[in-house]
Amino acid sequence: VEDVFDQFNQELKETMTDAGEMAVQYAKDHGDYQDQTGNLRRSNEYEVVEDGLILKNEAEYASYVEAKEFDVLGGAALEAEKFLKEKTER
Repeated sequence: VEDVFDQFNQELKETMTDAGEMAVQYAKDHGDYQDQTGNLRRSNEYEVVEDGLILKNEAEYASYVEAKEFDVLGGAALEAEKFLKEKTER
């Protein structure tokens, strides 16, 4: 039984990693703001933790840009959620 749980946890971690990779790439490709230095797009990251997936942007001004109704990471979060829902419906 322990092997089955280990395999399930490994598959879950791989799926979360895939979602994180996809979300970061989506954010880089679809961010609708001018990024003159490239720092804002480079600062999109993800982290797989025990109880889920964390999407973040390490640039200090990312939340300011997002609050101005530009898509820094919000759209990527929605895409990650959609990706994970599709994976769990199978």
